[in-house]
Amino acid sequence: MINFINTLANFTISKSGNKYKAGFYEGIVSVIVNLLIFIIKILIGLSIQSIALITDAFHSLSDSLSSIVIIVGFYYSEKPPDEKHPFGHARSENIAALIVGILLFIISFEFLKDSVIRIIHPVTVKCSVLIILAIAVTIVLKEILSRYSMLLGEKLDSVALKADAHHHKTDVYATALVIVSIILSQIGINRIDGFIGVLIAIYIAYIAYDMCKKAINPLLGEKPSETVINDIKKIATSFENIEGIHDIIVHNYGDKNIISFHIEIPDSLSPVEIHDIADEVEKKVSKLYNATCVIHQDPVNKDHPYYEKVKNILDEIIENQMYHDLKLIGTEKKFNVIFDININPDKKTIENIKKTLKESIKEIDAVIIKIEPAYVYS
Repeated sequence: MINFINTLANFTISKSGNKYKAGFYEGIVSVIVNLLIFIIKILIGLSIQSIALITDAFHSLSDSLSSIVIIVGFYYSEKPPDEKHPFGHARSENIAALIVGILLFIISFEFLKDSVIRIIHPVTVKCSVLIILAIAVTIVLKEILSRYSMLLGEKLDSVALKADAHHHKTDVYATALVIVSIILSQIGINRIDGFIGVLIAIYIAYIAYDMCKKAINPLLGEKPSETVINDIKKIATSFENIEGIHDIIVHNYGDKNIISFHIEIPDSLSPVEIHDIADEVEKKVSKLYNATCVIHQDPVNKDHPYYEKVKNILDEIIENQMYHDLKLIGTEKKFNVIFDININPDKKTIENIKKTLKESIKEIDAVIIKIEPAYVYS
């Protein structure tokens, strides 16, 4: 089955041509399958009066509704940039996933309410082996659909498709619990139907919470991964004359990124040489992350007689050497120390750093420290 699903996912990607059309096609398949499953479950649920199965039927119907939201989300995500949205519409995918999560919250509340009523007023559920087998068929269909959606989501790195896959998977677990409740009901454990409904409702609420959280984070603006930061550092420092990199900022807009950072480069180079180096780094980072990359060049002068001594002191007193742009302005008899710091120390810590430097080197006239905001990384 795994090979079949992998072949189906690869076929979808090859025929669609891009991420958004592939997501659109997945949504169409999901709507059709879920509507079929809903019809099977609701007809059986009404005939045997199982609140757990009726609840699960509407859970399957909600899958169809969420897939429609996914379809709409991918449709808008594919739209090109316009005057009001110059970065494109790719975040529509995250908005679609958020809407799916909200729908699940509402559905879980309704299911919880109906299940509690069934616990208070239990009803005997009666059915045949044929009915149980028919319900089991829906589990197989949803398992295939869930794996198909998850594989597409992983291949295309789509949060919306992964959310839809989790949504399908909840139906697999929920329907399995329904079968257990129906079997137990045959031996007189009537309230189990309502308790299973409660478990399904709670599980749906948890999935909704997880989906909303994963959808909201990119919309609010989340920290870039360590992999991205390390890749940018590796690319920049692979160039000759680049002595350091800091103030990395990454903005993500779905399939596009805006990346900026500072490079430390010897001030002995000419402006043209510095520009050419920065331009080559920009091209390499832009190509790797489909990004618009902007680099600020910080000329570094290490020829000051006290440069190494100041640096050694800072290495000892600042955690993980989280500072950069060290500049010494002035003569060896009287000079200022200027640098940026990437931690968020309190006022006392800042004063201690200044005091330590001045006590260690009497020629220092002033220490000027700039504290970087939390959204930049070194």
